[in-house]
Amino acid sequence: MIVKLYIMTTIIANREASKNIHQILIEDCKRMDQKAQFQIYKLYHKAMYNTSLGIVNDPMEAEDIMQESFLVAFEQIDTYSGNVTFSAWLKSIVQNRSIESRSKNRNMILESIGASCETA
Repeated sequence: MIVKLYIMTTIIANREASKNIHQILIEDCKRMDQKAQFQIYKLYHKAMYNTSLGIVNDPMEAEDIMQESFLVAFEQIDTYSGNVTFSAWLKSIVQNRSIESRSKNRNMILESIGASCETA
């Protein structure tokens, strides 16, 4: 029983420390600290890439969207209120940009097909 309590206490303490570290990084990002931005990037880039890839289904496009999303996030980080986790906030930026990209690509394809049909 004591071991279980110790493990639970350690897990909770680690979560709190992790939360504090993330909050410190976010606050540093708000001050445009490039080292903090890089740390945030390292923490989240793989998950954000995978999120975008799942939507656009193009590795190069997903990479571009992921990087652009980080730039947008760092420019707009003052709008992050903390009501949701930082990863959820960042993921919403990636999802929106990915959906916009997919829609643009779809429209370009439809316009291309329409132009081909008109010349035929």
